[in-house]
Amino acid sequence: MKKHRSLQKVYYLSFAWMIVIPIFLVFVISISIVRFMMQNSAISAIKSRQNTVASSLTESVRDASLQLSHFVYVNNNEMMETASMTDTADAKIRHTYTSRLDQLFQVAMAPKQTVISGMIYMKSGRYTYLKQELAIPKEEVAVSGWYQRALQTPNTVTIGCYDTSDTKVTLTGGKRGELVLAVALSPDIGVDRSGKIDMIVLFFHTRASSLLNDKTQKEGLGDTVILDEKGTVIFRAENEGKTERFLDALKLEADNMAEGSASFSPEIGVYQKRLPKTREDSAESYTCVISQIPETGWKIASCVNTHSLTHSFNRVAILMLAVIGAMFLLYAAFSRFFLQNIIRPVHTMVEGLYQVEEGNLETHIDPAGQAEIREMIHSFNRTVRRLKVSVEEREMAQARKLEAEVRALQSQINPHFLVNTLNSIRFMAQVSKFDGIRRMAEALIRILTCSFRSNSSFYTVKEELEVLDSYLYLMKIRYSDGFEVSYQVDEDCMDILMPRLVLQPIVENSIVHGFADMGEDMGRLSIRIGMEEGSLLLEVWDNGAGMEPEEIVKILQGKDRRPDDNYSIGIENVFSRLTLHFKEQCKMEMDSKPGVYTRTRILIPAGTKQATLNEEESHEPGCNR
Repeated sequence: MKKHRSLQKVYYLSFAWMIVIPIFLVFVISISIVRFMMQNSAISAIKSRQNTVASSLTESVRDASLQLSHFVYVNNNEMMETASMTDTADAKIRHTYTSRLDQLFQVAMAPKQTVISGMIYMKSGRYTYLKQELAIPKEEVAVSGWYQRALQTPNTVTIGCYDTSDTKVTLTGGKRGELVLAVALSPDIGVDRSGKIDMIVLFFHTRASSLLNDKTQKEGLGDTVILDEKGTVIFRAENEGKTERFLDALKLEADNMAEGSASFSPEIGVYQKRLPKTREDSAESYTCVISQIPETGWKIASCVNTHSLTHSFNRVAILMLAVIGAMFLLYAAFSRFFLQNIIRPVHTMVEGLYQVEEGNLETHIDPAGQAEIREMIHSFNRTVRRLKVSVEEREMAQARKLEAEVRALQSQINPHFLVNTLNSIRFMAQVSKFDGIRRMAEALIRILTCSFRSNSSFYTVKEELEVLDSYLYLMKIRYSDGFEVSYQVDEDCMDILMPRLVLQPIVENSIVHGFADMGEDMGRLSIRIGMEEGSLLLEVWDNGAGMEPEEIVKILQGKDRRPDDNYSIGIENVFSRLTLHFKEQCKMEMDSKPGVYTRTRILIPAGTKQATLNEEESHEPGCNR
């Protein structure tokens, strides 16, 4: 069915399968890859900003822990002794030691401006504050998680925090939206020899809150909160609460956040989920990015609209779509040119051939298309006119003579027309960059033009090998490279004259009959040309099916054939032509072993028939060289 499709239909199908569909697939794959890369890049940027906040908070925690340790242990626990003396009902004594403690505190904390307050809680229920008094009642502080952990691990620094948007930390000063660190230590009897002190707590400003609330940072992070080790929100930046909604929707706690059972990419802490519709917001997909804060067990969670991660993707997609659209416009322009200048003229000529085939010798095709096709159409029109004239002249003669003359004229026209047509097809393949078709057409042209010579034509060994190469190229395509060819050619023999098409029929016999039943085995041909005893040696060897001695005798001596018997007829023809040319001066041998090999050797005189060659080439078209 494919052979009966028109060139135009084949072109459109080829264009769709080889141009449109591959480009569309490349576009879809490219868009997917670009979108994935942009989303990953945006997530990496969020992770980077979170790491900046985490590093700042970790640095603040370390610094606060060192300050508390310095406050507790400096000067052989002098501050602890002074602090314990403030636990008294005597106001005068309490004031004296509180003033002394405040001086020591100011000296110890002088390099640091981030300390908000210091609180010393006594087991008796009293407390002493440093710098400024805490607004949070002692009872509320005592039941906090960090306070309880500090009691359970004496002499160990424990970290807590407060969000000033929810809790007023000090009685005076301070502003909303700050993250305040609470660094606590419960001394044992070795540190507090008096045994009066229950807890020492220092409260510090941190840069983390300013980083999270910074406008530029906030735009990249989206809605951000800080979670404690249990997954409870302990600080929220100025946001719309989408992160908390996201975490509630996922029901993420500390453990499953680490495992990421409902995550999009658990190995990097990235979660995606479509938040349900609320009164304020429509249902949209959001991405939550979670990073660990070292040394605290806390986490930073940022929730951003998934669409915003790839907001620049649309511009890239539109640009890529515009480029592909421009490519298709160029392809359309090329297709129009190709159809008008090559396909349609060829189709018109085919229609003309059908009309001539039906006997309409009034057929005339208007020249169109490229130069080669126009020349082919001119040649066709001239041929039709000549044919018409020839028919008209022979209408007065006998019907048989007229039929014979028309056939003769057609046999004269067909080879040239076929070669011109093949040349046009070769040019079309070259223009379309179909190199395989172009090479096949060139090979077939080379063989046909040489075949159109008379039977007595001579040419050089080099030309014989060129024709043989063209034939082998076509046969390799036909048999899917099912055989290998090797040459051993003496360069001194390349210009020696020999009859045309001697090697090709022998090689054809080896391929068609010798390699026919080899199955998966690789056929091998060896071609050797050289001088032997002053004569030109032509030898063809193959590892094919081989022949019995009786078959070799029939080929060398000739046999009576039935009309449908074409076995090895080409080799008999070669031997007959060589005998006619050289008589006893040529020598032909064949030896074979069934299933192993076949070898054909031909010895002919070297450098003869120059006069004959010159005479024939003056009257006949030569081979393409």
